[in-house]
Amino acid sequence: QDAIDRKEKRSESFKTAVHGLETDTPALKTEELGRRAPQWVRDNLVTMCMRCKEPFNAIMRRRHHCRACGYVVCARCSVYKAELQYDRNRRNRVCQECYVFLTGHVALEDREGKHKGILEVSSA
Repeated sequence: QDAIDRKEKRSESFKTAVHGLETDTPALKTEELGRRAPQWVRDNLVTMCMRCKEPFNAIMRRRHHCRACGYVVCARCSVYKAELQYDRNRRNRVCQECYVFLTGHVALEDREGKHKGILEVSSA
């Protein structure tokens, strides 16, 4: 029961962080994306990737920040790089949604062809 309670508490904190971010900075998501530095979501408020919802842990899934929107995302969701005006047009790590918005390129949805880590390969 204790484990269930902890999981529900983490889930609620994640929902609160996402909901609070969506209501606080709607202007940044549209016209100011990439032009102004985002307000980052704190690492300790989030227990799972804000894009793919995979839980973070100490070994496999590290926390990264999208440099465009400030969301906390996993490494797989932040493999894209885009030029950001607020950082003198340097290429920075961004999430898939920001990459599509900033560059206009369609991101590849299928990640099956990419190399999987040793702990992600299914056993025989």
